[in-house]
Amino acid sequence: MFREFLNSATLLFLAAVCSLCAVGCSANNAIDYGKVTLVNISGTVMLDDAPLAGAVVTFEDQETGTMSFARTNSSGSFTLQFDSERDGVTPGKKLVRFSTARKILGLRGEDGEEAGEASSERSAESGGPRELVPDCYNGKSALTVEITADSGAMHFELKSDCSTKGAGGD
Repeated sequence: MFREFLNSATLLFLAAVCSLCAVGCSANNAIDYGKVTLVNISGTVMLDDAPLAGAVVTFEDQETGTMSFARTNSSGSFTLQFDSERDGVTPGKKLVRFSTARKILGLRGEDGEEAGEASSERSAESGGPRELVPDCYNGKSALTVEITADSGAMHFELKSDCSTKGAGGD
């Protein structure tokens, strides 16, 4: 009798789990881009007057938790991505961060990440890239920009002594 109870309890549990999985898998997570205002932003990042190549740039909305991101090329140039399909950033105040060690899934040029976001605390000892950006522009960044429909190119002149306070635009 106990064995029958155990078998029916197990079957009920498995049925409940499968039902939850089916509901979660059938949910539509597609973004309606017609309802999202995006501003195309490109620019350059310099560190101590030299192009900052291979750095991840993020523009984070502290109210909504959303962010746009980019990777700089060898000239320090970048174009923000809203997600893996669209370029741009939503209007509003954004906290800006830079990192040479951070990886973001969906970022053009990223590879090797299975899912989610990789740790930004990699070092040469762990086989990951070394962080070249001072923490004042990374984990403790207070650098902000205001994105409007008229925003254009943004140029960041970072200094190792953390003396940069904002971005210059065109």
